[in-house]
Amino acid sequence: MPFGSPNNLLVSTINGTGSGTELDYVVVFVIFAPMKGRVMILGLFTLVLTVFATIVLVSLFALHGKGRKLFCGLAATHLSIIMYGSPLTIIGRFPPSL
Repeated sequence: MPFGSPNNLLVSTINGTGSGTELDYVVVFVIFAPMKGRVMILGLFTLVLTVFATIVLVSLFALHGKGRKLFCGLAATHLSIIMYGSPLTIIGRFPPSL
């Protein structure tokens, strides 16, 4: 969020590039996926956009100064843990074979 605090051009550039790349992946998937996959991904995409919009609105209108930075930092930390931990959910579906 470049409007959350000043002088963070590098972070905004990296995050914006990553978001654009991920959006490209989602669009390609939605184009080529079967209908059931499209519905699921579009539902999850809507959920992600809703969470992001909620974080932006709360941080802009309810918090200021260090409270805003702390809230955005905690939200980013939690979402990063979820993002990097989500591939581990597949382990339960396919137990390792020896």
